[in-house]
Amino acid sequence: MTTQELRKQIDSFFDGNLSETDEQALRDYLATHEVPQDMLEEKRIVLTLVPGTPQIPEGLEERLSSFIDRLPARKKATRFAPVWRWVSGVAAIVILASAAGLYFTRQPAQPQLSEQEIYACAEAQRALLLVSQKLNEGTQQWQEAQQEIVKTNRIINKHLKIK
Repeated sequence: MTTQELRKQIDSFFDGNLSETDEQALRDYLATHEVPQDMLEEKRIVLTLVPGTPQIPEGLEERLSSFIDRLPARKKATRFAPVWRWVSGVAAIVILASAAGLYFTRQPAQPQLSEQEIYACAEAQRALLLVSQKLNEGTQQWQEAQQEIVKTNRIINKHLKIK
């Protein structure tokens, strides 16, 4: 096979236009012949992608047949096996149903507050609101004091630099 024919075969292979027998023939050719340097990568890919014919060892079929014949016969299920499957299925359903029932019936109820507790909550809210307002007023006064301190420091620094 010439280099041009080989190039066409490889291009057809990568395009998917070769039949299985042509692919096998291309693989056999590449496995037994040298190719130019620029085609070594394609050779490696084709040899990897197209499987070779596997070699079956002599006597494998007879050994497999005798192995299968020596396997113990599968024991038939006892007559109680279907009953146990049915019983275990029913038991699983009962357990799931009782678990779901307990889950939904044992949900904690919303706590009911007495009038005293409601009044205590309202008073606590009022107290927190008052504390918040006083803190805001204190913060505002602190900021004003900071501004006065800055002005005073400027005046003092101005007089100290002149002397």
